[in-house]
Amino acid sequence: MGELQRRVARQRHRRARRRRANQRAVVSVVGTLLSLLVFLSLFGIFLQQYLPLWMTDNESQFTARTQTSFADLKSNIDLQTILQGTLPLSTPFTMSSDGVPVLAQPTAGVLNFIPKAPGIFANVSVTPGPGGGGTFFQNFSLGTLTMTLPNRYYPPQFYSFENDAVIQSQTPTQQLVLYPPGLAFNVSGTQVGVTLNLLQLLGNATQAVSTGSQEVTSHFFFTQTFRSNVTGTPLNAKFVIGTHYPCAWTSFLSTAFLTANVGAHGTIAPAKCVTSLNPSVIVVSFTGLTTFSLVLSEVSLVVGVGVE
Repeated sequence: MGELQRRVARQRHRRARRRRANQRAVVSVVGTLLSLLVFLSLFGIFLQQYLPLWMTDNESQFTARTQTSFADLKSNIDLQTILQGTLPLSTPFTMSSDGVPVLAQPTAGVLNFIPKAPGIFANVSVTPGPGGGGTFFQNFSLGTLTMTLPNRYYPPQFYSFENDAVIQSQTPTQQLVLYPPGLAFNVSGTQVGVTLNLLQLLGNATQAVSTGSQEVTSHFFFTQTFRSNVTGTPLNAKFVIGTHYPCAWTSFLSTAFLTANVGAHGTIAPAKCVTSLNPSVIVVSFTGLTTFSLVLSEVSLVVGVGVE
């Protein structure tokens, strides 16, 4: 019996050791799983909360840099026009936002230059024309430089430079002329003068989708001025705009007329924002003017490195 008892005791000891080892293994597995769950929970919070905030800030800065580039481009072209300078000026455009390493790719922009965009034009007529002659009539095809920002966290934006104006668009009704064209009024009693500046963009159609930045170089060609003065008969003028941004132009013109106190001398049709998938036409009519001046400038744009 003594030997049998010793054998039973040894078996019980081995079984107890195996149970203790199994318990330690279970504890290790449970601890690992709990650690993994904690990590996944924290990682999920990071993806859902912090990553969108980080990318929103990146895309917001990308949008601000794009707006600054369009402002600089317009400033360069206005300076070249004023100085009648032939020296080319370059404006850098940032082509993508910053990203989040490994987790989020940068947001890439698309830069398009179309020298003769369908439906984008300006039409000017004046009666009587310069020198007191017959009706002066000119139609101009206008080029556009556009930048599409397909933001994923910040609201998508669309910028366009047309007719010497920088336009920001978020939706068909959320449109704004950020930097207006040259449109000046000289109102003194019943004497009303209007000066209108038009800008034609020439060059080769180009699309750029890349990282880093792209240079947009402007080359000034010439400026022509057509001026009509009253010769006993008040001047009547009409300015027709073809554009994809009717809400931006309607708002800008209405504010300009109100600020200058143009009154019944100027009307806009349509008077309110009317959206359309196709290019829209806005008709600006002036009556009873004392003077009307049209300043036409031509500038060539080159997107990327090169000289036209």
